[in-house]
Amino acid sequence: MKKLITLLLAALFIFQLSFKLQAATCTAVMTTEARIGSWCNSHWVNYFWHAYDFDEADWDNGFGYSNACDTSRPLGRSMNAIYVVNYADGPASKSTDDFTGSILHWGGNYTLREIDELDARCGVGTKRAYTQWGWQDNYTRLYLPFFYTENVIERAATLVHEARHADWCGHNGNDGTNNCAAASDSCDESFDNGCSGIGSPGGRGASGFQALWLWWFTVGSDSITGTLSRKAFARDEANRIFSTMFDVNPCINITSSGAVISTC
Repeated sequence: MKKLITLLLAALFIFQLSFKLQAATCTAVMTTEARIGSWCNSHWVNYFWHAYDFDEADWDNGFGYSNACDTSRPLGRSMNAIYVVNYADGPASKSTDDFTGSILHWGGNYTLREIDELDARCGVGTKRAYTQWGWQDNYTRLYLPFFYTENVIERAATLVHEARHADWCGHNGNDGTNNCAAASDSCDESFDNGCSGIGSPGGRGASGFQALWLWWFTVGSDSITGTLSRKAFARDEANRIFSTMFDVNPCINITSSGAVISTC
């Protein structure tokens, strides 16, 4: 009897362990990345947690709730990106209602204002993020490719992209009349016109916001976030979006100094 109880307890422990490691079991890669900035303390973790309306039920079971500073886990990798998007132009930046200057300066405040909540999911396939917006429950879901396929600069730019969706701006590109080169549902009609949907604010869309933030990061990010390699990546990623994610090709690429090169 004692042996049976021991076996049952061992089985229960293994079951609980596998449940708690849910995030680990739905991905083949759980690498650690360098932490950017000094956000790994209770003040900043609590601030970001409440500002982006994280919820324990969406970030436990291996996703990092027990240790927000662990950048091998989805929560830590999200916090790393949140720091970048909020403080890439310098830690002595703005109050939360400061929307002056470039998108690098106010992009963090925009994500804070527009994203209703951030939820973690395993996801299916290559989809990186999804934002539900409108009159129903609003949320932004982040999937494993967001956490482990994208680097921290990509993730920061994706948060800006999703915040634009949370502002009721849907994509209006790849609509069958003049398809974008990427032939993607994430395409905008043009760099300056990318919003559609009921209640849409009009103007530059999610891919346009994403490219613009990467452009400004290339030339304006501070020494903590903007290493040479990260700035080079931001330049290349902005150029990829310019070249493939708009039905009407803007015919521009940018250099490392932010200068515009005509590509048409």
